[in-house]
Amino acid sequence: MDNFGQYSGNFPQYSPPPNYVSPDEKRRIRKNYNTIGIVLLCLYILISVVCTGGYIIYGFISGMSGESGEILYDENGMMILSFWETFIGGGFPAISAMIIFAFYCIISHYDPKELFDTSRIKAGETVRYIFIVLFCQQVSLICSMIMMSFLDAHGLEVSGLDYVLSHDPKTYFIDIIATVVLAPIGEELIYRGIVLRCAAKISGRFAIFFSAAIFGLMHGNPYQMVLGFLIGIPLAIITLKTGSIVPSIICHMANNIMASIPTVVEYFDETMSNVLNIIAIPIFFLIGIVVLLTTFLKGGMRLPQYNEYHKNRTFPILITSWSMIVITIIYLYDIITSIQPIENVLNV
Repeated sequence: MDNFGQYSGNFPQYSPPPNYVSPDEKRRIRKNYNTIGIVLLCLYILISVVCTGGYIIYGFISGMSGESGEILYDENGMMILSFWETFIGGGFPAISAMIIFAFYCIISHYDPKELFDTSRIKAGETVRYIFIVLFCQQVSLICSMIMMSFLDAHGLEVSGLDYVLSHDPKTYFIDIIATVVLAPIGEELIYRGIVLRCAAKISGRFAIFFSAAIFGLMHGNPYQMVLGFLIGIPLAIITLKTGSIVPSIICHMANNIMASIPTVVEYFDETMSNVLNIIAIPIFFLIGIVVLLTTFLKGGMRLPQYNEYHKNRTFPILITSWSMIVITIIYLYDIITSIQPIENVLNV
């Protein structure tokens, strides 16, 4: 068995034990779900505290240095983020995830180096999954456009997404570091290193979609929720196949690099940035769907089995986990409240 509860090599095809779940086993499984929920709750609280504290300290220092501390907007009404605002909003959540992961390892006596084992990683397979993730990214963009049109038709918009970076090199640099390096590492440690690993001990197939759903929900708005869920599926599959989060970190970085390229180009030429956005969707959609189909036909997307044995140990017990109920409600609340009337968003 590897550290994801799977047999080495291909997914297991063993005969399931009896479907009956004893009270002792239910308690063990519920404890597993509660562990996941508590980790996510701690992460949510820590991010809220450190980001709020960071913005307060930044505002205080700005006031002491004679700066107004007021929010600045460009000619289009977009909020302009400074270097420190970008660092706090982008870097602090990823650093918080790394801290929570470290505490989890200490408390559970888990050796994290298992997650970085490269013995079962194949370069060709990782490249294929990069294109599959980029395909999912384009699908999510299409879904986001549809949702955006629907919300706009009803006088609604998603708040917190209308911003631009301060036009200076250091702000763009820290945004790239936070987005391309820190975020993929921090998020993979939590959502594939803890959530997926713990859930896979119960059911591999369930763990894939469960971890993807949680990854999507935690983003706090409907657009990124779709993106997180879609890319979360291939990230989870390749993690289970290799027993390592290294490929998922690489794929996650590739996803964020593609999302960041237009931002970098925007620093030099805003028109070219818009052109790249338009070109990227059909190109990576077509390439991705070809790679996805060939990978699927070759059995590279084969999922672990899921039967009555797994069903009795997944949802029926998951819905009795207090911590998972609490964090799910929090995530859903953030997503719902991110949708506001357009006039409210413009006045923020």
